[in-house]
Amino acid sequence: MSQTPDALTAMMAAETLAPPPRVTAVMQAIRDRHLGRVLGFVYYGSSLRALDDAEKMLDFYVLVDSYTATHGKGISGSWRALTNRFIPPSVFYLELQTGDVLSTCKYSIITLDEFERRCSDGFLSQLWGRFSQPCALFGAKDDSVASRIARARAAAVRKIASETAPLFDAPVTFVEFWARAYFESYRTELRPESNDGRAREIVERYEDRYRTISELLFDSFDKGELDPREMGGQGSPTRWSLRRLLGRPVAAARVLNSAATFDGGLDYVLRKVERHSGVSLDVTEAQRRHPVLWSPVLGWKLWRRGAFG
Repeated sequence: MSQTPDALTAMMAAETLAPPPRVTAVMQAIRDRHLGRVLGFVYYGSSLRALDDAEKMLDFYVLVDSYTATHGKGISGSWRALTNRFIPPSVFYLELQTGDVLSTCKYSIITLDEFERRCSDGFLSQLWGRFSQPCALFGAKDDSVASRIARARAAAVRKIASETAPLFDAPVTFVEFWARAYFESYRTELRPESNDGRAREIVERYEDRYRTISELLFDSFDKGELDPREMGGQGSPTRWSLRRLLGRPVAAARVLNSAATFDGGLDYVLRKVERHSGVSLDVTEAQRRHPVLWSPVLGWKLWRRGAFG
């Protein structure tokens, strides 16, 4: 593998956008909600190229300095901090009216320390799979924070490449390599994709990006092809199988946990589960009022109906 971490980190650092006014306003509202705790915003998702489209829900990862300080005191805050630490991230919802525009936002909270750790050596691919993809950093507290986020994202790129390379026993095109990487990652989450179509679409949309990354990571890169075997490694198929086994229940727990963080959260979660799995579930008003209390029961029912496997 080429030893070019500085070039890769610089590439990740350059993936920035100027947020339009409505996005800036939403970011400020999040800062006000978690006063003094926010270190930066990493934006990702299908609306990355349509930031000023109010019809699309904004989707941030919000990096903070402390779970305890972010979630506050009391039983509710302590519980949220605990679950955020062990089943990160915690997901919140926000609506902001600015003039005639209503912006909706779903944002996920994780500490910067946890973000760095899970991007570089987390077993599940949730973080390094997601943040090796095109993203944009907004509102970093300072240059030190921005540098740490760029280094973490570069580590995520190297991590997913090293976990994917042993799946191949011959040279492949860079599009095939990265499409396989994201397909394997998607298979560990609550996603409806049954083939690599969605993964390939992302890679082809950002073809120049992945060509450059491949040039940085693989000495063998030539005329659009690379030889994954140069990375070495073994046991990757087994690790991906374990990720599929563990990833969906963990994702389910995370989704159900988020039902308690905003009004209408349980209905949002169930719609998301149904969209990804085709499994629907009717709930009572008591379950809507106390989603955390009822989450084990709801989770069991969804699992029995095949929502997570």
